[in-house]
Amino acid sequence: MTSPFVWFDNMTKTRSETTQFLQGMFDWNPNDIGPMTFLTAQGADRPFAASCDVFEGIEGWVPYVEVDDLPAAVMRARAQGATVIAEDFKGPAGDASFIRDPGGSALALWKRAEGM
Repeated sequence: MTSPFVWFDNMTKTRSETTQFLQGMFDWNPNDIGPMTFLTAQGADRPFAASCDVFEGIEGWVPYVEVDDLPAAVMRARAQGATVIAEDFKGPAGDASFIRDPGGSALALWKRAEGM
């Protein structure tokens, strides 16, 4: 089975400093697109993560898990004890809802945009 984790955001109050650290530490190539800075590993042709500003009080690394049906995944998360932080956030490659699991960790449920 392939990993359901498809993206990672590092949500920080100091995006520039965080991006510089990640670039210096891991040689990741940054590409600032305004609301976020895409991070691409050396030799890769596509970014796998981004550093971005704090969103809805979420700070730190946030993994994105791809789901087939976003509303159903949000409903299931609620039923399992998650707190919904933000629903139906429109992104460049799809829609996401942000949840906090019962242990307090943030997670993004993500539905790929048609044609992506």
